[in-house]
Amino acid sequence: MRLCKITVFCFLIVASLLISGCGDKNAPPSAAKVIKPGGQLVFGSLYEPNTLNPLMSDMLAASEIGNLIFSGMVTTNDKGELIPDLAVEVPTLQNGGVSRDGLTVIYKLRQGVTWHDGAPFEAEDVRFTWQFIMNRKVAIVQRDGYDKIAEIQTPDKYTVVVKFKEYYAPYLTLFSTVLPRHILESAEDVNKAAFHRAPIGTGPFKFREWTVAEAVVLEANSSYFRGKPNLEGIIYKIIPDQSLLLTQLKAGEIHIVNNINSAQLDQVKAIDAMNVILTPNMIWEHLDFNLDQPMFQDGRVRQAIAYGLDRQAIINNILKNTAVPAVADQSPLSWAYNPTLVQMPRDINKSRELLIQAGYNQGSDGIFVKDGQKLAFSLMTTAGNKARENVAQTIANQLHEVGIAVTVTPLDPKVFFEDILKTRKFQTAMYAFVAGVDPNNRNLWHSKKVPSSLNGYDGQNYTGWRNPEVDSLTENGVRSVDIEARKQIYYRVQELIIQECPVIPLYFRTNIDAVKKNVVNYRPNPTPAGNLWNAWEWGLSEK
Repeated sequence: MRLCKITVFCFLIVASLLISGCGDKNAPPSAAKVIKPGGQLVFGSLYEPNTLNPLMSDMLAASEIGNLIFSGMVTTNDKGELIPDLAVEVPTLQNGGVSRDGLTVIYKLRQGVTWHDGAPFEAEDVRFTWQFIMNRKVAIVQRDGYDKIAEIQTPDKYTVVVKFKEYYAPYLTLFSTVLPRHILESAEDVNKAAFHRAPIGTGPFKFREWTVAEAVVLEANSSYFRGKPNLEGIIYKIIPDQSLLLTQLKAGEIHIVNNINSAQLDQVKAIDAMNVILTPNMIWEHLDFNLDQPMFQDGRVRQAIAYGLDRQAIINNILKNTAVPAVADQSPLSWAYNPTLVQMPRDINKSRELLIQAGYNQGSDGIFVKDGQKLAFSLMTTAGNKARENVAQTIANQLHEVGIAVTVTPLDPKVFFEDILKTRKFQTAMYAFVAGVDPNNRNLWHSKKVPSSLNGYDGQNYTGWRNPEVDSLTENGVRSVDIEARKQIYYRVQELIIQECPVIPLYFRTNIDAVKKNVVNYRPNPTPAGNLWNAWEWGLSEK
C-alpha cells in the first residue's frame, strides 16, 4: 500500500498549497451566468507557436494551443488534483492500476473516443506516441521518463500496460499529449510532417486554419468525449506588440489575455469590461550562464554576478509585486521546496571581493578586467515582452554598478528557443521554465541532458551544468518511493544550485490574466496544465 499512498500524498500536498495560494480577492468571475449558445472567443497571445505539436516545442504558445487540440492520459485541475482525461480513472495501487513494485502502470481507456477526423482512438495510439517520443530522429523537447519505459503492451483496444525498467516516481506526468498513429506512422520525414501545422487530436477543439503572424483558428469538436464545448470556436490571436494588445483589450476585441505585462496592470484594471485575475504559479524566470564560456567557468564570477542583483527591487519596481523571489528551482507551492534556504541579498562589496579573488581588477572605466579582457557579455532574451526586456535592462544596470558590462539582446522568440537555446549559442540567457507538480528536474540538470548534436539535442540543460552529485541525485529522485527521501534529494539539488550558481533564479511569477466579464467558467490553473485546461466549459454569457 505504501507506493500508492506516497504518490497520492505528493499530489495532495501540491493541491493544498495551490488552493491556499489563491485568495478570494483574486477569485475568477462567477460562473453563475447564463451561457448563450455558441460564439467565438478570442484569446490574445504575444507569441506565435513554432509548431502545433506540443511534444516538439517548449514554447508556451504551442502548449496552450496543444491543450485545446490534444488530450492526455490524465491531467491536473485548478486545485492541483489529478483527474482522468483519456483514461477512465487515475491509476493507483488500490484500483489495480499500479503494481506493488511500481514497475507496471495500467491505463483503462475511455471507449468511443474518436480523433478529429473520425478515426477511433485506441491503445495503439498510446504505444505509438511512446515510440514517436523515443525515436531519436524526431526533434522531441524532452524524453525524461519515457526512456525509463521498457515496453508498452496493448492487450486490447482499451487497455494500455506500461512496463518500466525501473521505478519512475512522476509516472503520472507522462503522456500529457497522445498522438494519432494512423496519421503519423506513415510520414516520410516525421519532423516535416504537415501534421505539425495542421494537427488532428482528440481534444475539445479542432484545428481549422493557421494564418502566420495573425491567428490560429479552432472550431468546437462536437464529438468531444466530455461533451460538445459551449463555444463555437476559439481564435488564438497573435499580437506581438504589448501596446497593440492593450489597445485591442480596451476596444473589446479580445476576451482573454494571460500573462499581462505588470507595467500595464493599472491600465487593464481600469477597463470596465474586464476582470483582472492574479494567480500565483510555478513558472520561474532565471538567468542562465553558458558554463562552456571561459569567463563563467570560475564559480566566484557567477556568484559575484548573483550578488550584484537586487531581485526584490526588480519585483517591486518593474513587476509591481506580482512575483515572489526565487531562491532555487522549486516553487514555494511545491512539496519539495526547501524552506530553510535564504535568498541571496544584493551585496556589491561582496560581489567585487569575489571578482578580485577570481583575478579581476577594476579598470579606469569602472569595468573589471582580467588578462586584458573586460568582464563584458551579452544577455539574450525574448523580444516583445516589455516586462522581461525591462527586467533584463535592469539587470544590466545593476551589474554596471558593480563593474560588469552587460549588453541586452532581445531576439525573436522562435530564434531564441529553436536556435539560440537549443544549440547553446549564448553567453547568458534569460527566460522561464514551468516547474511541474512533481519536482523531478533531471531534464534540466543532468549532464546527459546538455543538448548537442551528439544526443540529438535532447534535454534542457542549456547551461551545460555537469556535476556528478547532481546526476546521481536526479537519477535517485525519480527512483525513490519514499517522499521524505525524495524531498531530501531535491533539497540538496536546491542547495547545489545556490552553491555552484549555474543559473541565477530570479522570481516565480504571478499570472496576471485579463478576462472579459461576459466569459463564463474561466478557472485559472497554476499547474503546468495551464489556464486552458477546461476551455470546453468556457462560454459567453447573455450580457
